Amino acid sequence: MRVFLTGGTGLLGSHLARLLREAGHGVVALARPGADTRLLTGWGCTIFHGDVRDPADALSRGMERCTHLVHGAALVYADGSWPAVKAVNVDGTRRVFEAAARAGVGHATHLSSIAAYGPVEGPVDEADLPGTDHLPADVYGRSKRLSEEEVREVEAGSSLGVTVVRPSAVYGEYDRLMIPAVARILRGPVAFLLGPGDNPLPVVYAGNVATALLAVMEAGRGKTTYNVALDHPISQRDLFGGIAAGMGRSPRMVSVPAGVVRNGAVLLERMRVGTPGAKHLPLTRVVRLALGDNPYPSIRIRVELGWTPAHTHHEALRRSARWWFENKRGAS
Repeated sequence: MRVFLTGGTGLLGSHLARLLREAGHGVVALARPGADTRLLTGWGCTIFHGDVRDPADALSRGMERCTHLVHGAALVYADGSWPAVKAVNVDGTRRVFEAAARAGVGHATHLSSIAAYGPVEGPVDEADLPGTDHLPADVYGRSKRLSEEEVREVEAGSSLGVTVVRPSAVYGEYDRLMIPAVARILRGPVAFLLGPGDNPLPVVYAGNVATALLAVMEAGRGKTTYNVALDHPISQRDLFGGIAAGMGRSPRMVSVPAGVVRNGAVLLERMRVGTPGAKHLPLTRVVRLALGDNPYPSIRIRVELGWTPAHTHHEALRRSARWWFENKRGAS
């Protein structure tokens, strides 16, 4: 395979680029001028300078001789306005997929998100996505829902086969969001859990998502969608404990009653307080996910493609936290 990859300097893109190169596949990574591409070039990736907001004709030149596209570039709970997020996550996605169709790419994978579902009650699968008349209220979720519509329109009007993949919250080495956020909570002698902290969270390790993406590319099926939102069950308590261990810390875990957490989140939202490090991620959504069970069982990809996540959270959390502690702590 020769893969055109957007978002290669991000968390999932980095893990996928490394996996593809280790498997002997070619990778052409889209990168904006000035982006830090040292990891990608060190793994032997070819860098194509550009932006998802560039015209489709310009983007298609970088896709010459590519057999696959993986589109992971996005603004993830950024501080930008809806027009800025839409320009990248929706309009940019359309341009990338139009470019792939023009370049004759055979199969494309779009990295969406479970945020596209919006609030859910109980388990959901890939068929439960609401229509665009019921868009998620948060900016990121709305953009991901609309981006799926864009890629399906391109697929319907071309020979490009498309798979949509919806991960849950992702952590791992090269993480700029979850690991730093939890690490800040764990710096003191006491770490506060939202509720009991024993329920399974919608959290996956980037290395396991990367193997799922490789399985999707190898299958090359169009008109398919897979949730990749549960690799191995992980509780909030174990998440905190694993990251703390990787940092060489052992804070005391203290549970905050669920009712206090819910009421506090509602009050803070009314005061227009956002989630630290993710302004547009509603606090009430964070609390709902933290207090409930993971509602995204991710069965279809296991049955249809035989996805078997090899990395356990026990070792992945410690390795990810050590990487952050050794490489990024000063910048967080």
